[in-house]
Amino acid sequence: DCITCPAGTACSVGSAEPAPCLPGAYQPFARQPTCALCPAGKFTPDSGNTACRDCTSGFLCVEGSSAPQPCPSGTHADQSIIETVGYLSNLTRNCIMCPAGTSCAVGSAEPTPCLPGAFGTRPGQQMCEPCLPGTFTSETGQQACEPCRAGFFCPQGASAPLPCLAGSFSTRTDLHDAAQCDVTPPGFYSSIGQSEPTPCTIGTFASRSGS
Repeated sequence: DCITCPAGTACSVGSAEPAPCLPGAYQPFARQPTCALCPAGKFTPDSGNTACRDCTSGFLCVEGSSAPQPCPSGTHADQSIIETVGYLSNLTRNCIMCPAGTSCAVGSAEPTPCLPGAFGTRPGQQMCEPCLPGTFTSETGQQACEPCRAGFFCPQGASAPLPCLAGSFSTRTDLHDAAQCDVTPPGFYSSIGQSEPTPCTIGTFASRSGS
């Protein structure tokens, strides 16, 4: 006797046993040769299902999904789709690439602007990059960092230039350490953050460097 295959399974010609529908597929009717994929916006995590579940709110379920998925890194969920439908159904159209100057971790709802001291040169970045030594940025959402200022130095990831100490100076704009500041020569003096040493006035002198 040939036995009717139940719902949630499929039986091709010559089957010895019913084959349960795999995760991401279903079959609501008995006596069927194949299972159907869950449509976009639905999923099923186990086998032998007669129906698929609605996608978790705010997540992505493409056709044949076995589990809700967040938008991948470098993208963020289209909030207008979520507000209208409640879930995402298309990886290409519903997960939007994050713009330059921002970052998007896995499952981001919105782009995160790069913090001061960091930048993002291109769209679709998972993380912002720290400013290179000798550069800085004091604002959020920047695509590039500025050169450090004369009389200052900027370590990696600087959000503001740091001044050369009193008794030193610098005309350069690429310093990243206080030790790179020039020592003030005899006959001159330097306050904090000077780009040029100041000569001693008439009637005064500085006999040693670093004054």
